[in-house]
Amino acid sequence: LTDCSAGRHEVRISLGPDPTNLQPLIRRSFDSPSPLQRINLINEIRNLSFPSAGEYSILIEVDDEPILATSMHVLG
Repeated sequence: LTDCSAGRHEVRISLGPDPTNLQPLIRRSFDSPSPLQRINLINEIRNLSFPSAGEYSILIEVDDEPILATSMHVLG
């Protein structure tokens, strides 16, 4: 993440096979010292578990504002 204003924020990552019914998997607060500071989400995404192979929708939000909505194919 980049361009987060200085201060405390909340990130939420939601996931599911149905893009209209995503389940929140991660919700955590973080501090951004400045908009130039990068916030790394790789570890949060890397640790997600998938119940089965298939197409999944993922939504990443910061302070209830969507910053990424995409889908990915998970191989079994």
